Amino acid sequence: MSNTVNLLNKFKSSEDASISEFANIILKDYALTTRILKLVNSVNYAQFGEVTTISRAIIFLGFENIKNIAVTLVLFDHLQKHSSDSELMDTVVKSFYSAILSQKISQDINFGDKEEVFICSLFHTFGRLMVAFSIPEKIDEIKHFSHEKGISGDLAAHSVLGTSYEGIGMSLAKEWNFPSKIIQCMPDFSISEITPKPSEMDKLRSLSTFSNKISRIMAMYPDKKERSEKIDKLIKSFKDHFGVIANKIVDIIDASIQDLVEFSNVFNLNLNNVPFSRQLLGLPKDRETGSAEDLAQFDFTTDSLKTIDSIIEDEKADTPESIFTKGIQDVNSAIMSNFSLNDIIRIVLETMYRGMQLSGLSNVLFFIKDTKLPVMSIRFGFGGSIEEIKKWFKIGFENTDNVFAVAALKQKDLVIKDITASDIKGLLPDWYRSKAPSQAFIILLPIIINNKPIGMFYIEGDKGGFQTVSSGQLNYLKILRDQTVMVIKQIQGY
Repeated sequence: MSNTVNLLNKFKSSEDASISEFANIILKDYALTTRILKLVNSVNYAQFGEVTTISRAIIFLGFENIKNIAVTLVLFDHLQKHSSDSELMDTVVKSFYSAILSQKISQDINFGDKEEVFICSLFHTFGRLMVAFSIPEKIDEIKHFSHEKGISGDLAAHSVLGTSYEGIGMSLAKEWNFPSKIIQCMPDFSISEITPKPSEMDKLRSLSTFSNKISRIMAMYPDKKERSEKIDKLIKSFKDHFGVIANKIVDIIDASIQDLVEFSNVFNLNLNNVPFSRQLLGLPKDRETGSAEDLAQFDFTTDSLKTIDSIIEDEKADTPESIFTKGIQDVNSAIMSNFSLNDIIRIVLETMYRGMQLSGLSNVLFFIKDTKLPVMSIRFGFGGSIEEIKKWFKIGFENTDNVFAVAALKQKDLVIKDITASDIKGLLPDWYRSKAPSQAFIILLPIIINNKPIGMFYIEGDKGGFQTVSSGQLNYLKILRDQTVMVIKQIQGY
C-alpha cells in the first residue's frame, strides 16, 4: 500500500504523458476506477453531468485533485481491509466528517478549492490514523495516561510515543511524497496565530484545524446543549476567520451529516458500527441484532452482503456495451466543450481499454505520424509497460509489405486473431515479432485525413481472449476512431 501511495504521489502534472501514465495506473485497478467515478458522480460534483472516464474526471477536477482522491481511496481502503479496530474506524469517520464539514464551510465563506480543502482537512489527523492502524494498543495506553494525569490526549500521546501525532503524520507523509499543502495542514493552527488578514495557507490550515475541532466536540459531547455551547465558544476563538458562519453552523453541521452518509457508500464505510457516526445519526448505543431499528438502518453496501438489485446494477454498469456507449457520450461532451485534442484522445483510448474488457496482458495504443519523418510513434497508451514499449514500437513505411503499412496505406481496419499463425508471420516485421507477446491478437484502426494516414489505434490482447470479443465491440472501436477523425479535422481545420 505504501508503495502504491508513494507512486501515485510522485506523479506531476507537468506533461500530458504523465497524466496518461497516472490514469493508466488507476485503470489497472478496477475497484479504484469504479470508486473514483462513483465519487465524481456523487451529488457534490453533479454540476459536471455524468462522468464515465477517468480521463474526463481529470479534465474536470484537475490532475492534482484526482491524484489526491486516488491516494485517499487506496489508503483508506487498505485501512479498512486490514483492521477491524473500532478506534481506527472511529478516527477514519471523524476524519471524513471533518473533511466534509470544511468543504461546506469553504463554500459558505467562498474560500479556496473545495477538493483541496477536503483533502487537507481529511489528512489533518493522519498521524493519529497511522498510530491507530499500526500500533492500536498505544491508543489505549495514551487514553489511560491522559485520564490518569489529567492532561490532553495530544500531550499524553507525546509522552507515550516520544513524539506528537502530527510529527508522526508529517514524517510519514513526507516519506510518501504527499503534497506540501497537505503536510503543512497537519499541525493544529493555534489561536495565537489567528489574524484578521491571514494568508491563503494560514486560512487553509485554520480551516483544517477548525473543522477537526468541531468533529472532536461532536464526538465528546452527546448532549446537544453542551455541544452547542462548546461550538459557539470555538467559533468565537476563530471569529476573525469563521465568525461569519456563527448563525449558519447548525445548518452546515446537519448538511455535512447528510453528505457523510453519501460518502460512506463511496468509501464503503459502515456507519452503523462506528460510535462517532452512530452518535451523529442519533442511533441508540446498544441494540439487539435483528431489531426493527437495525433493519431500518441496515447497511447493504459491504462486500459480503448486497441486495440482488445492487448486484444487477453493478453488472449492468460493467458490460462492454454500457462502457462503450457512456464513453462515446463522454467524447461527445468533450467535443462540445472544446476540450483539447490530447484530452479527447485520452478519453477515446480509455473507453477502448475498458470497453474491450480483455483478460491478461493487454494494451491500447495511439500512434501519431511524425511531421518530418515517415514514421508513427506512440503518443498515448493504456496497458502494461507502456514506457518500455514506446522505446521500440515505431511504425515505419519504408517497406509496404507488413500489416501496419497495409492498414495505413490501404486504409483498412484489420484484425489478426493470432500473430503466430503461419500465414501471418511474414506480414509482421522482425523487430515487432522479436518484442511483441508470443500469444496475441491485434486490431489496427488507421486514422486517415484527406486520404493520408496520420495516426493509428492499436489494440493488443491475449489471443485466447479474442473469443470473447463481439462484433458489437469491434463496431464501437470504429465509432470511436471515427469520432477521433472528426475531432482532428475540426481542431486542425481540415
